[in-house]
Amino acid sequence: MEGMAATGYLLTLMKITELLCGIALLVGLFAPLATVVIFPISLNIFLYHAFIAQEGLPMGIFVLLANLFLAYAYRKHYAPMLVAK
Repeated sequence: MEGMAATGYLLTLMKITELLCGIALLVGLFAPLATVVIFPISLNIFLYHAFIAQEGLPMGIFVLLANLFLAYAYRKHYAPMLVAK
């Protein structure tokens, strides 16, 4: 955490990304895009709590499952990206 804070921009960028994606999901505007953008952050939250700070693991599982649920709900929007040409 000290290394990320020392960069001076990484934590700020991550929090702004989380805020914008959260607003997009609440409003329903660009929700499929917000789900894809926020997935690496939610995966990192889960992995951090799985391997480093186990006391927050229930919240990490909830965040990851919520993101996976949204990805499943918007799966039709992702179908064109996954077609081999």
